[in-house]
Amino acid sequence: MRKFDFSRFRPSRRAIGCVQSLVIAALAVSAMLLAFGRAGFSLDGSISPYADALRGEASSEREYSAAAQPLCVVATPEEGVHAAAMYSSRELEEFNARYSAALAEALGSAGEPEEVSLEAWEQAVSGPGVYFDYYTDCQLSSFAIWLGSEMDSSAAGHSARRLCLSLSDGEVTLYYMRERSHRAAYRCTTELSYSELAGRVSESEPDGARFVFELAPEFDGVDPYFVVVSEPVEVHALTAENSMSRVSEQQLLAVLGMNSNLVRDYPEADGSLVYVEGEATLRLGFDGVLRYTNRSALEGSSPISPSDAVELTRRILAGSAGLESGVAELRLSYIYLDGSTGEYTLRYDYVVDGLPVSLAGREYAAEFKLSGGVLTSADIAFRGYGYTGAAERPLPSRLNAAVVRASGGGEPRLCYLDASGAVSACWLTI
Repeated sequence: MRKFDFSRFRPSRRAIGCVQSLVIAALAVSAMLLAFGRAGFSLDGSISPYADALRGEASSEREYSAAAQPLCVVATPEEGVHAAAMYSSRELEEFNARYSAALAEALGSAGEPEEVSLEAWEQAVSGPGVYFDYYTDCQLSSFAIWLGSEMDSSAAGHSARRLCLSLSDGEVTLYYMRERSHRAAYRCTTELSYSELAGRVSESEPDGARFVFELAPEFDGVDPYFVVVSEPVEVHALTAENSMSRVSEQQLLAVLGMNSNLVRDYPEADGSLVYVEGEATLRLGFDGVLRYTNRSALEGSSPISPSDAVELTRRILAGSAGLESGVAELRLSYIYLDGSTGEYTLRYDYVVDGLPVSLAGREYAAEFKLSGGVLTSADIAFRGYGYTGAAERPLPSRLNAAVVRASGGGEPRLCYLDASGAVSACWLTI
């Protein structure tokens, strides 16, 4: 990793005399204007939607980009016969292109939710239709916004990671499972065209994929909605590196709303850099971990929606670790709102070619905390990934499911394990 250049450090200035005080005041005003320009405008000259949120202000118009996408999509042309897209970004993109518009319309036209039994949910998942697993809970309203739709139903406030568009009796019904509510399942009517979706689903070639609940009791104890694929899995072999040295300190200061002309900076003994501006502190660790804290509580900051919280943090990542992540993308993996304090906690993980990356020694790649609309802390691991040109062949999913059952059960998940010096594809149990 490139060492930081400490020769650029500037000593702090002291005002000497009335004239110098006036000059410094003028420079400070000018610097603040420059900082506002950097924080508020992107390179194409448009106003950046997260600039106001960093200052605790609301914006009436925002553009949203998907922070999470399904990492498992299963099309079912007939009862119990499936075609699954997993462990391949190309296949996932094809399935998403085919079915994302249908999911957007289903969410946008969803009626009032009705709780149903797990048997009804599994019948829908096993029957004709399309199943989506995002690997993370999000509000349905956020899924709709990312897909370019809006929801009027009270289901908008429900969170889910697994959704299903069920084709039955000439209608399309939206089913979803609320993981955090003891796996309660719900359904909503939709105005989606049955014939159009059925036509698209019928084009899918069955590939032998099965849900674990369809194979019971062979895999009792294994997550019933884990998808067992019949073909051996082959994934890219990866390289990994600390990518922080490739992103300028000025860029990181700007994306967090700190003024590079006003900060005080100093090095630490291990080679890390620390920047301080008022109550905000940014530490750029020699290990490639960025840590930011802001102890100032901005009075009058308005609460923000989950979609706005996601957008704010996603754009900070896009302007920091996401700049040099190589073939990886940063995807939302956790979001929680503390109702008593109004504090959001959001976490992201790297994803490469449809597989999440697990960082050894860390529970997540990035974590943010927001109080109202104010960013109070950030913890981001900078990693860059590339393909070696070789391939890895992890244990087949059916054999791994048997191992998980013998080990006491759980949800199997194929991931890349990044142990700093090496990256390998392996199965983890969640």
